Amino acid sequence: MTNSLFRPEYKSLLLTLAQARQDAGFTQTNLALQLGKPQSYVSKYENGERKLDVIEFLDLCHVLGIDPAFVFSNLQQKGLQETTILDRWEITPSQLTSLLEENPSLRGMLLGYVAELKLREMIISYPEVSYATKFDDHDRKQKGDLYIIYRGHAFDIESKSLQTKMVQQDSESGTWLGKAQVDASDRREVVFEDGTTLNTTLLLRGEFDVLAVNLYAFEEEWRFVFARNSDLPTSRYKKYTPI
Repeated sequence: MTNSLFRPEYKSLLLTLAQARQDAGFTQTNLALQLGKPQSYVSKYENGERKLDVIEFLDLCHVLGIDPAFVFSNLQQKGLQETTILDRWEITPSQLTSLLEENPSLRGMLLGYVAELKLREMIISYPEVSYATKFDDHDRKQKGDLYIIYRGHAFDIESKSLQTKMVQQDSESGTWLGKAQVDASDRREVVFEDGTTLNTTLLLRGEFDVLAVNLYAFEEEWRFVFARNSDLPTSRYKKYTPI
């Protein structure tokens, strides 16, 4: 949000409306279409470049499916001082950084969730994406970290990170090389079409549609590469039956 002359309460309101839009699975373009406005209308009010009047606010609440009274009640409960997890835990950014540096497993887990956030932000910026949501991590029947509707078609996107120890850069060409492991976070029993079962952490062919691998480990920039599930190689473990 850009700096503006609006009061802090109004800035909190804009943040609440922006979060409600994302929770509803709307991009700025989709919301503008529902309101009968240009995309710049949503962009400008979310960035604090224009002020909403009462009628516009009520129209937004109607399209987003939220109760105006709930919005104001929520703002009152939050107050003007937004607390962060660092405030609640009583630690400094420097201390959190040290914890992450000293605990690679914790850093890797948090990086994975940050990557999902960055992926979602990138995906919903495309006008062709009309809906986006994240399923519960503990739902073993629903794989994929991000469910989207793109040009009327539904896709499950699985987000993965590069394996840190496998990242290397060619000293002559400068080319980066890396590998990502595509598996589930926990072991579970899967049932195949012929009725046989297997206890594994591997994901089955077709459990998601698109793989998105973040390349942050290369140059500390949030970039992604994508691959169709059908194009991914299968496990070469000798005890698994070949397809």
